[in-house]
Amino acid sequence: MRVVLLGPPGAGKGSVAQLLRDRLGVLHIASGDLLREAVKANTPLGIEAGRAMARGELVPDALVTAMIRDRVVQAGHGRGFVLDGFPRTAAQAVALDEALAAAQAPVDRAVYFKTSPAMIVKRLAGRRVCAACGQNYHATNRPPRRDGVCDRCGGALAPRADDQPETIARRLAVDEAQTAPVLAHYERRGLLHTMDGDQSVEAVFDQMVAAFRRQGWLQQGTEP
Repeated sequence: MRVVLLGPPGAGKGSVAQLLRDRLGVLHIASGDLLREAVKANTPLGIEAGRAMARGELVPDALVTAMIRDRVVQAGHGRGFVLDGFPRTAAQAVALDEALAAAQAPVDRAVYFKTSPAMIVKRLAGRRVCAACGQNYHATNRPPRRDGVCDRCGGALAPRADDQPETIARRLAVDEAQTAPVLAHYERRGLLHTMDGDQSVEAVFDQMVAAFRRQGWLQQGTEP
């Protein structure tokens, strides 16, 4: 299973990716987390990315792609991986294809979570993230065992800064414009699979695994 998860903010990509990681042992690569880890670890790529961020610039696509490629190579990909948060543009998708092909680990499926605006607003309003480890929760759909406390590390949970109501509509418009060419890219390659993102995270996970099993897209050893 080498999968790219696509969809608007609040579609459930991160939550489904965490289930794939926890239940199937699939490597979860979240581009934002990867950048923060590389900068904190002071790796060569992290140093370069940190310089761009310090200048207030976007981290170049080539750097993010190289980090993803290195993570895949370092971790191995026998059980597969799931990419969450990248690619966001058609140019990134092409660069990612080339990098992963060189690593002999090409993407074999792109899953798009088609989600209604009303559901997105509802989900974003309830999202919480751990300030310490980045684990995601939801006040109703995926609550922590203790209110306001991360199950994984005990860190404090808080709403994400970009989940404020006044920013959601703008984020959705930008995301839609960016995502359309990415979907077209994977559709041309015959890799696009669309799912109903209005369903619960558990339902999406179960249906995804069932579909992948039927089509033979699950690598050996990744059965739940």
